[in-house]
Amino acid sequence: MSNLTRIIVFLFIIISLQDCIQTSSQPDNNVKIRTRDGVILSGKFVPPKIRKKFTFIMIHGLGSNKSEWIKFAEIISNKGYGYFIYDLRGHGESNRDTKNREIDYRYFITPGPGSEWNLMVDDLSYVIKYLVHKNINKNRIGIIGASLGANIALMYASRHKFIPVVILLSPGWNYAGLNIESAVKEYSGRSIAIAVSPGDKYSYESSVSIHEILKRKNNKTEFFIGTGANHGVQMFDGKFEYEIINWIENQINGLENGKKI
Repeated sequence: MSNLTRIIVFLFIIISLQDCIQTSSQPDNNVKIRTRDGVILSGKFVPPKIRKKFTFIMIHGLGSNKSEWIKFAEIISNKGYGYFIYDLRGHGESNRDTKNREIDYRYFITPGPGSEWNLMVDDLSYVIKYLVHKNINKNRIGIIGASLGANIALMYASRHKFIPVVILLSPGWNYAGLNIESAVKEYSGRSIAIAVSPGDKYSYESSVSIHEILKRKNNKTEFFIGTGANHGVQMFDGKFEYEIINWIENQINGLENGKKI
């Protein structure tokens, strides 16, 4: 074996070991992230158990808060993945700005460009920056959103191609002025799953249409059907969430093995 070959083999081993070692980041139950307009987002971060594992951002629905994701997040964490859950601006503990003014979604102005609703999408950029600061590779970040959070997830991912996996629970064409028509057209070349219950009429009809458009664009898509009229994380019944997690793991394995997902 030549010296050059020995060096290459040595470097390969070092790189492989770096991917497999435990992440140096520590959990943080009280994350505070300041946005450009001064809103303080409140979140919780649990890093992946090993560096190469993905980290998932989970976004709750309108009028809810990050706690709706706790059980699902614990399952994800037990499988070695990292997660970040947070309260959307005006929700839960994300209810103040740097001047200590109260922020409440119930008093947000009419939806549209520049509104507090649209800034919810921009807020994800600050979450990503936080994760990168915590040594999370931005190419190993997936986004899971429920209801309004699903629309936010898709709108952000459609604009940022480094997000390889998106899961939408009960999306709708338009929630609180967050219309995802353009986002559906722009999202391509990456994995996406949609989960919805047939009795959740508006979301179901929206989801069927969204899925058909994505399939025509040759995206890797999956469609999960919940029960009754359950909406968002209400679809989790002890079994349904594992169907979604199994799909996630198949997509991640494909990505890590160099396959297009």
